[in-house]
Amino acid sequence: MKSLWVVAVLACVVLASGAFAQGLALTPRSMGMAGVDVAIADDGAAWFQNPAGLGTLGLKCEEGKTWGNDIIGTYAKLMGDSAWGVTWSGWDPAKMLGFGAGYGDIQDEGKGFGVGFGMNVGTSPFSWGVNVMRQEPEFGDNETTFALGALYRVPQRDKAPIRLGLRVDDATQQFSEGRQFDFGVAWPATNDLLIAADVNSFNDSDDRTFNVGAEYALGTYKEWRVRAGAVDNGDGHDLALGAGYAWKTWRLDAAWQNTDFDNTWSVGAGFGF
Repeated sequence: MKSLWVVAVLACVVLASGAFAQGLALTPRSMGMAGVDVAIADDGAAWFQNPAGLGTLGLKCEEGKTWGNDIIGTYAKLMGDSAWGVTWSGWDPAKMLGFGAGYGDIQDEGKGFGVGFGMNVGTSPFSWGVNVMRQEPEFGDNETTFALGALYRVPQRDKAPIRLGLRVDDATQQFSEGRQFDFGVAWPATNDLLIAADVNSFNDSDDRTFNVGAEYALGTYKEWRVRAGAVDNGDGHDLALGAGYAWKTWRLDAAWQNTDFDNTWSVGAGFGF
């Protein structure tokens, strides 16, 4: 428990200086899978991607400790603009609840920060969560937004459950047309292969996008990850590729996306404790 509060205090100190939402969402793992995250939400970025994931993170706890934590640091080029961010999520497996926080900054675009909370509903396969984001763009007004999340897990024999996720952005908008509804599904086809898809803005036919991605684990100890996906750009789909390597409690990840504009790639390191 002590380590949890140390991380929380450090995160708040960092957040006070400024993440822009997109920089928090696109960790190298997420980018390599075409940005799909609504139903996955199982690492240090879960509080933002879908806060309901905080109720069922599945992070390992060190012996004698109550909380499992994951922190991710990322540097990226997004359409040519430099971006960086730090994001953390932690959970208590005994109580099936968790917290998270993050910060990010995109060159010439803006910065922002946020916090999230999520928990499981009893012993059911359902979890829910909420996050709040403060966005400070270079041009335009500052904005504080709230998002709600939900996850439902469908059991599979001898495999991890299928996860169905829902995220409602701008949930406090007075009029429903101001809200964005994103739906996702994550299907562990085998113990080594994860296939996921997101339908973003599915309530708005003009802005609706469909992304799909996959992650495959290989190696003697499943220490390697290879990822690929198709990113909806409105006129077609861009290719996304990624890879990762893990040893002990550390991870290194990288991703690249083929866009018509400028370089889009990210690298990052993750640490679990």
